[in-house]
Amino acid sequence: MSKPETATDAPVYGTQAPNRTNRMAIWSLVLSILTLGGLGSVAGIWLGVVAQRKVAETGERGRGLAIAGIIVGVVTLLFAIGYWIFIATHTGGGGAGGGYGY
Repeated sequence: MSKPETATDAPVYGTQAPNRTNRMAIWSLVLSILTLGGLGSVAGIWLGVVAQRKVAETGERGRGLAIAGIIVGVVTLLFAIGYWIFIATHTGGGGAGGGYGY
């Protein structure tokens, strides 16, 4: 004998979180590209790492963007460090007289 269906026996449909892209992953890539003398790169790397953790927890999209943000952030940070080293060594950083022989 089968039991009659009631309202409580109806299938339960859970609400699924919208499949959107993680905003931290987007900002990670944006800040990594806009290196801002190295500070944007550091912020992009940090946001990329945090975004990867959030994407793994929430199931949002954006893992690739977070990885790209980390990679681009590391590359632009290395370029920024190289730039600042070049500037420091080629702008007369001797301190006394600025290279004019006084």
